[in-house]
Amino acid sequence: MRIPKPILERRRAVRVPENLVFQIGHEEYDLLATTLNISASGALCVVDRDIPLMTKVRISVGIPPNKTLRLIGVVVRKEKNDATGRTLIAIFFSEVSSRNQVLLKAFIDSRLKP
Repeated sequence: MRIPKPILERRRAVRVPENLVFQIGHEEYDLLATTLNISASGALCVVDRDIPLMTKVRISVGIPPNKTLRLIGVVVRKEKNDATGRTLIAIFFSEVSSRNQVLLKAFIDSRLKP
């Protein structure tokens, strides 16, 4: 049996801890979420409702300095916290325009500099 690499080694994109409030939209609802971390390929965030795995969502997130990114993502992981009633979800950014990719990468790179 092959031993899998640790999660950190399997990630292709660097994640930075960042609390960004953003909007998630779906055919049935719109809600606010807060990121715990973000990368060029996705985000880990906290939401107030359960979102089924593999749900395609519209994302609108503001990043400094005064830019709004509009992305499409898919919920690829979730974990409910029974104590708070909130849910941690991991969203993979499945559709990102070239412009937004450049802006997101620049934002992440700026957070990595000491």
